[in-house]
Amino acid sequence: MSTKKRLPTSHSIGVAVRRTGLKPDVIRAWEKRYGAIQPGRTPTNRRFYTDEQLERLKLLRQATLGGRQIGQVAGLSTEQLRELVEADRIASGQVPQPLQEGVSVILDSRLSACLTAVEKLDPRELRFHLERAATDLTHPRLLEDLLAPLLGKMGELWEKGAIRVVHEHVASAVMRSFLGTLQDAFVGTDSAPSIVIGTPLRQEHELGALIASAIAASEGWNVTHLGCGLPAEEIAAAANSRGVTAVALSLVYPTDDPYLASELKKLRRLLGEEFSLIVGGRAAQGYAKILSSISATLVSDLAEFREELRSARR
Repeated sequence: MSTKKRLPTSHSIGVAVRRTGLKPDVIRAWEKRYGAIQPGRTPTNRRFYTDEQLERLKLLRQATLGGRQIGQVAGLSTEQLRELVEADRIASGQVPQPLQEGVSVILDSRLSACLTAVEKLDPRELRFHLERAATDLTHPRLLEDLLAPLLGKMGELWEKGAIRVVHEHVASAVMRSFLGTLQDAFVGTDSAPSIVIGTPLRQEHELGALIASAIAASEGWNVTHLGCGLPAEEIAAAANSRGVTAVALSLVYPTDDPYLASELKKLRRLLGEEFSLIVGGRAAQGYAKILSSISATLVSDLAEFREELRSARR
């Protein structure tokens, strides 16, 4: 008689994250906002997912990576999702695996070269590698798979004391110019929605907000980039002056500023409830409770920020 154990057929959210490549916040957002899946609950009210639900999440991720909006595909059956993903793959001439691996090599090489240029305080070298990357990569990959990880690595080095404030200033100057050039390639129409993007008071790291501005421009928004370290009154004044649909904030450091909660509450009061308030960045999760209380949307990465912009446009 066989004693082989049966594999589990229900999985924790940690397993779901590893198997699907999706962040926990994205999985929960797709569940709550779009009804994409309905996970079970343990006696202690923890979510669990079946094999079929994990497959469905992977198909939804593939569909959105192919350019579909989650709101358009969340209601499809799993079989319909399979057919759609396959049709998109064929229609787009999906990049063969060897070429995909080639792109990964390019990303790793450019990321390493950019970090070396930052550490050497060499703005010309940094600009050179960014411009070369722009010719090698698509716009989303450039922003989400190179610049965002570059920002993350710089943050890690800064926290460890391996680079100084001056390194970030040099990188910020180069990336501000580089991202401005990218952003200029996307000219919003008069009828396009408007957004202001920056960082609140005592948040002095600007690069995340710069990348967010470039993404918003590529999604057809009219973008006003405010810079960093602005009090709530100034952000609200800019939003009202520009007649915007949304305000986006980047929170990078610190993760536990005791004064930021009151600033965020004040901003919501000054903006009113009609504005979408979108918040992301490395430190944003540390303020999740206050963000929820002021009806702000917390995005976990740039791909989710892009999807939130699309949703806000609708």
